[in-house]
Amino acid sequence: MVRLCWSHRILLCLNTVAVSDQKMMDRSQTSENVPTDDFKPPRLYPSLPCIDRYDVYQPRKLQASLGSQPEGPQEDAQSDGGHIKMRARMLILEEQRQELLSINERWAKEYRTMVQYYKQKVRDLKALLHQSHGSPGDELRKVERLTLNFNDKLQFNAAKETKWAEDADAELLKAREEARALRAQNSSLTRRGQHQQEEIQRLNKALKEALLTAQPLGCSETLQDLWKHQAEVYKEDFLKERKDREKLKGKYLELKSRFIKVHNELCVFKPQATPQQPRAQRQRHHPGGEQ
Repeated sequence: MVRLCWSHRILLCLNTVAVSDQKMMDRSQTSENVPTDDFKPPRLYPSLPCIDRYDVYQPRKLQASLGSQPEGPQEDAQSDGGHIKMRARMLILEEQRQELLSINERWAKEYRTMVQYYKQKVRDLKALLHQSHGSPGDELRKVERLTLNFNDKLQFNAAKETKWAEDADAELLKAREEARALRAQNSSLTRRGQHQQEEIQRLNKALKEALLTAQPLGCSETLQDLWKHQAEVYKEDFLKERKDREKLKGKYLELKSRFIKVHNELCVFKPQATPQQPRAQRQRHHPGGEQ
């Protein structure tokens, strides 16, 4: 970029010099009799030492030309002066070109130095960034590894919840079957108790009639003893049956509480797992309708 800028400036300077030379040539052609001793060539770089090359070369060349040639016509002297001025101007332009080339070379060297400096600075910054944060490839691999681990955990948790839901369904089905069996056993024992109670009442009635018809009235003591013994037998049977009923009722209540607990847990976790249930389980009724 620096080289292009300086090349552009050099071209502008050369164009300016060429235009000024063309103007000077036109002016010399139109007015050859006008003295040109006051001509001052333009300075390309004012900061350079103030040496008027045209003033240096022109008197020397004029003296040399005058000393070597005899006095002649005025036209020959004017033509020689024009050649001397053109040669002096060419020398000035050549020196200006050399100056521009040297300046361009210095700027090119400075540009290369700056390019190397900033390239090294960029490499140092990249190395520092790599040391502090790691390369983008490492970060990408780290993110991919974390994503894979997260997906594996999600799949494992989903499989675990699905298995837990299946186990809960199996336990719920088992609890339903046990509750159904206990209800059937309870109803059977209830019917059996009612049948036994009816049979006891029938036997008591038959025994009472038999004793009233077979025994005399004086054997009241024997009848009382028989009744006491029968009452004790009935009492023992009743207590035994009551104990069995209470035991069966306690077992039924325990299974019922387990069934309610499992059902509540299943209702909580089943929306999270959302497993694909079999058609047979989807067609089963709600447990509240069976109790």
